[in-house]
Amino acid sequence: MDETIYINDDAPIDVETFTSASHANEYSRKLSEKELDVIMSSIQHIFKLEEESQSEDVSMVGDDIDEPAVDPQDQERRKTRLRSLLSTLAHLWWSDSEHMDAATEMLANGSRDPKWRLPMGESGVLNFFLEILSAHELRHTLKIQALRLMGNSCADTDENRARVVSSNYLPSLISQLRTTLLLPFVIPVLYNICIDYSNPKFRSNMAFIGYSCKLLELLTSQPSETELAPGNAAVVLLNLAADRTLQLDVNDFIALTTTAVLYLQHERFQQAVIIQGALDTALTVLADSYRRFDFSMSLSPSSGDEDDEDTAKNLTVMRGQLNQALSDISALPDFKNAVPVMSPLSSYLRRWLSSPHFQLQVCACIMLGNLARSDATCEEFVRVFKVHVPLIAILDTANDAQLLHAALGFLKNLALPLNNKLPIGEAGIFDVLPRLWALDVLQQVQFSSISLSRQLLISTYDNIRKITVGLSEDQDSPANMRSKLSLLIALFQRTDVEPIKMEISRLITAICRTYNSGTDPSQEHYATSQKTFFQIHPDVGIPLGFMVSQTKWPVMRSEGWFVFALMARDPEGAQCISDMMQDVNVFQPLVGLLTGKDHLEHKQSPYSPITSPASDVSAGLSLLSSLEGAPPESAKPSALSADMVSIDRENAMVLVSELLKNRGSEMALMRRTLFEDLLKGGGDMILSSREVKAGDSIVPRDRRDTSGLGLAEISEQSFRELS
Repeated sequence: MDETIYINDDAPIDVETFTSASHANEYSRKLSEKELDVIMSSIQHIFKLEEESQSEDVSMVGDDIDEPAVDPQDQERRKTRLRSLLSTLAHLWWSDSEHMDAATEMLANGSRDPKWRLPMGESGVLNFFLEILSAHELRHTLKIQALRLMGNSCADTDENRARVVSSNYLPSLISQLRTTLLLPFVIPVLYNICIDYSNPKFRSNMAFIGYSCKLLELLTSQPSETELAPGNAAVVLLNLAADRTLQLDVNDFIALTTTAVLYLQHERFQQAVIIQGALDTALTVLADSYRRFDFSMSLSPSSGDEDDEDTAKNLTVMRGQLNQALSDISALPDFKNAVPVMSPLSSYLRRWLSSPHFQLQVCACIMLGNLARSDATCEEFVRVFKVHVPLIAILDTANDAQLLHAALGFLKNLALPLNNKLPIGEAGIFDVLPRLWALDVLQQVQFSSISLSRQLLISTYDNIRKITVGLSEDQDSPANMRSKLSLLIALFQRTDVEPIKMEISRLITAICRTYNSGTDPSQEHYATSQKTFFQIHPDVGIPLGFMVSQTKWPVMRSEGWFVFALMARDPEGAQCISDMMQDVNVFQPLVGLLTGKDHLEHKQSPYSPITSPASDVSAGLSLLSSLEGAPPESAKPSALSADMVSIDRENAMVLVSELLKNRGSEMALMRRTLFEDLLKGGGDMILSSREVKAGDSIVPRDRRDTSGLGLAEISEQSFRELS
């Protein structure tokens, strides 16, 4: 090792002395095996200080890693030892020794330890390898070890990052991305250089933002990235995008935001946005996409600038992606705790409801809609802030499906509390909803608008009047016998979309239920309105019949039987149901429900004597008369299938008994007999199911104890609703 040069500790380090070709002759002598062994031993000895080496490379770092305490004397000692190796490394490099690979690997392993990172830069070792990488073509194995050394040395060490940036080594590092086999090594190096590095000198390298974002995009495609990346990765990127002092061009702005969105697809990074108070930053980025760049994207059809058109499209896509990320964030439980209704962020979003930019409106609808998760919050939104007014304006003028769907979703949340239904109805919403009902090409919007209408009608008589009164007050006009509800019934008859048909059916049952619950303070006016309702809507039975004849939604079918039982109590409702029963598709489910058979058999049972059904019917009507005005008993939505059938059967029993009471005298004899047989068959099935529930076996009729039983007991719990 006679040729090894040890540099004075205080002497300035000129790495070019060891890496420049002009000095190659000084270090190109071939070293003997003995000299090489001594060199390798000396390098190995350098790292045998008191601490143990780290176990793996630092592939990514973040703010959550604690920085070790720095001992200046210890750092100086390490720098001196590394500095003494420069001439040795020069000998290995210029003599083209294969031992250079092993020596570099030792140094890369040593730089795993945070205590060696700063000395690697101050000693000149880091610059030595940066220089030979940028000026020469290294063999693959040596290049890998050199990249490992650079990546480890720059982890959490701004001083070394500054050396890379200020000496303009970034381009040579980025160029290594062309080699696929080097990607696992180059990406961590660039990541460790760029992440959280805010040195002003870095601003001169803003041209590399696009490259950095591409690197991060590659990283996010790896499953391990969501676990290893710093929790604030998305926040850092959003802060850069929102920083106007950086004077980003539109492409860099898009790159930073799009990369942040890639991280925000994962809940860990979404939570970080809430916890670190970066929601306002994310909203600023979305607003800036219009304020800072949209004016330059206003392209005339004749401009023909394909680059500008592509940029405008990319900007639009970016807004949609960021909106989706914000939607996901606002759906988290922590969001409503972080953003009270009475807060600057909420106020900011409310102003966006009237923005001329539809993506800002979409964002406001979704995020505020996710805040509206309780009756108190929804009522405050309507009573204090009147957010339903700009939402109705959106429904009146907007044509974009995404915006319409978002506004409808928010309004549906607001319409849930009973206290909100009337104010929303009085704000003119029923004047704008028919336009949306007619949007056959936007079926999701069509469905949501009908669903909102239904929600606003529940137990709200004044809103029902708005949708059921004639379109014209002129009694000579054909429009006098048509209403807004007529439009929905016509839609029901022309559409093939079952969810839309079901929602229209549910809307009509909500109307009928309110009519038959006596909620209107003026009973006389209520009776008149109900009569007018059936006169204006003679075909209302078509959607109602669908409710109980369909088999896809059992809960909705149960709701239908319950409302039918209520409707049959009044003459007009009984007439409507009687007409519906002419349809075999409606009558057949009733037969199956009360007999367990597909059709009604007119045969005498061999187990029981012939009895007059009139006595059972009379007893049932007597009980029903005593139960008038009693509230229905609700069944739980989670009821088992057998329980649902039992509830449906009991409601069907009441339905038939009320039909016989209100329409029996006008029925043909055979039809009345059919209903009486159904009533008796339903009673037998209910009795059988009760015996099974009690653990008893089913016995023939002639052996049953029927004392005290009859329609009276069967009907005790007849008015049940599957809510």
